[in-house]
Amino acid sequence: MERYDLRHYPFARTVCSAVYLCVDKLTGKQLAAKVLSGRSPNDRRVRRLLHGLQMVSRAGPHPNLISVHGVYNVDEKIYIFMDYARGGNLLGYIKQRGPIPERIVVCLTRQLLDGLTHLHSRGIMHRDIKAENILILEPAEKGKPPTRVCICDYGFTTSSNPTNDCVGSPEYCAPEIALIGVTQDVAGDEGDHWYGEKCDIWSLGVTVYAMLSGMLPFTGDTPTHVFKSILQGRVPFSAPSWRAVSEEGKQFVLYLMTFDASSRPSAREALAHPWLVAQEKA
Repeated sequence: MERYDLRHYPFARTVCSAVYLCVDKLTGKQLAAKVLSGRSPNDRRVRRLLHGLQMVSRAGPHPNLISVHGVYNVDEKIYIFMDYARGGNLLGYIKQRGPIPERIVVCLTRQLLDGLTHLHSRGIMHRDIKAENILILEPAEKGKPPTRVCICDYGFTTSSNPTNDCVGSPEYCAPEIALIGVTQDVAGDEGDHWYGEKCDIWSLGVTVYAMLSGMLPFTGDTPTHVFKSILQGRVPFSAPSWRAVSEEGKQFVLYLMTFDASSRPSAREALAHPWLVAQEKA
């Protein structure tokens, strides 16, 4: 802890945490420090977060994953020191600027697939891919889009072994998780439904949808309403913002959001899709 110099005031807050800017005294590098207050390391959510952080750290660094530099438990507070992304998150950017140009979405999507390939090849799934959990490393210049993004927030990260707990953000949940959510709501348990790392690919598809259109494909008043909308299996492209998107771009979104997880591409396979390859060569 002594190697880090924390600023007095947080630049971001959630219900149970605050995020501070800090400096690593040994390297002079600016970092972000997420501080969880009043949480015991034995708390279930904290244990899950620490497990996810440990897994990602063991996987090794990657340019499109936020790196964790240290975790400390001091005075009933848990301090997590990680890379500082000066550009905020992708959700904030979309809300402020609207849809992102297609050629830029291609560039950002390749980066995110690279990050997921790194995790999945090491037996790790993220389980909460969404625009809010994608950070822009450097603020975009005025009138220009972001150039580098990183996946963050490892609170639901676990091994890629099949599991059946309903986690993540409902609007981004894959059908196989939505089915568990609906089953829980009706029967009170998860039922005999399981999922693996392909859930991240669907969630990335929803994120690409949001980047291209400025909106989400599935919404509802309650998580159950959202889950039922997802389970209908129809991805809408009727909004006016889709008129500016190529047919290849729409097909790529549908490719990632393949309803049947067994037919959904892996992150590595998605990187070879013609939409990404053609735009890269252009």
